[in-house]
Amino acid sequence: MNKNNFLPRFLFHSRYRIWRHMILLLILAIITFNQVFIAYQDSQPVLGSRIYLICLACCAACLSAMYFNYFYLTPNYLLKGRYTIYVTALCILVFILPTLSVAGEYGLRNSLELPHRITSYTNPLILVDSLATSFITLICICGVSVIKLFRELMQRNEQVGRLEKEHIQSELNKLKGQIAPAFLSQTLRGASSLAKATPQKSSDMLMKLGQLLRYQLYDCNRDRVLLKSEINALNKYFELEQLSHPDIQYHIRVEGDIKVEEGTNNVFVSPMLFMSLVQCMVTDSTLADVNFNLKDETLTFRCKADGNQPLDDAALSLVRQRLELQYPDRYTLQSNPGMLELQLKLDE
Repeated sequence: MNKNNFLPRFLFHSRYRIWRHMILLLILAIITFNQVFIAYQDSQPVLGSRIYLICLACCAACLSAMYFNYFYLTPNYLLKGRYTIYVTALCILVFILPTLSVAGEYGLRNSLELPHRITSYTNPLILVDSLATSFITLICICGVSVIKLFRELMQRNEQVGRLEKEHIQSELNKLKGQIAPAFLSQTLRGASSLAKATPQKSSDMLMKLGQLLRYQLYDCNRDRVLLKSEINALNKYFELEQLSHPDIQYHIRVEGDIKVEEGTNNVFVSPMLFMSLVQCMVTDSTLADVNFNLKDETLTFRCKADGNQPLDDAALSLVRQRLELQYPDRYTLQSNPGMLELQLKLDE
């Protein structure tokens, strides 16, 4: 619901329910009092203050019909798709009101021995007049029903939107990049094997792994993280790889409109996205070159490796699904032997 637009909030928000009913009551009172004073204008001196009782009775009848439609017919028939019953009941209701009005006037004038303004109550023109009055009553009653119908539709749309958002969030949680189980197993085995010979190195491996896991478990629960945090996580990943395989060399460069010390503090990206891409590339590599370049709000990520093993299509497919959810129509992902490039149009 648009918080900057008062009219939709006034018509549909529960906060203004009492005011809406008061305005409805005021409008009905004005209409019915006007009709009564016109109908009995020739007899006002005789009726005196009793004319206000007639006004209140007519207003109560219209109000009862209005609320009967609002609280019973609309929720039980209109909103449940039982349109035939609703239309039939509504037509009967709006035709009964003017009929009762004419019958009441006839009985009141007879009981008080007042002159009749209608010469013949069986005249076909009376039926035409009743139909015209019924049409006006129908418009008023339908106006209230439309407000209730639109409010119900808005609530359902909000509920559907909330469910869709929860579904998308669930899908994102499934697709979020994670540290490969093979990498975890390899690191733990390496730390275990080094525990006796070089306990300091084993301790360093476990500490770096703990930092990486803590980043995955806690920082990555957010929708966006600082690019600097992503780069630090990649550094930890490669440092662990080097501790297990000292022959591995890597380079991480940041270019363009961002600097590692300053600019990355205001550049936000999806968490663990680049980690997933790097793990696809460096499975059997000994050299990895990672480059970040920001220009005109477009972040370009390139990863080059000397490995010969083909890229994991299943992993890349999951990354593409995640990009479709988080960066729809704002990314391009290209993969070639030995190189992978991702371009992201960052959030404005």
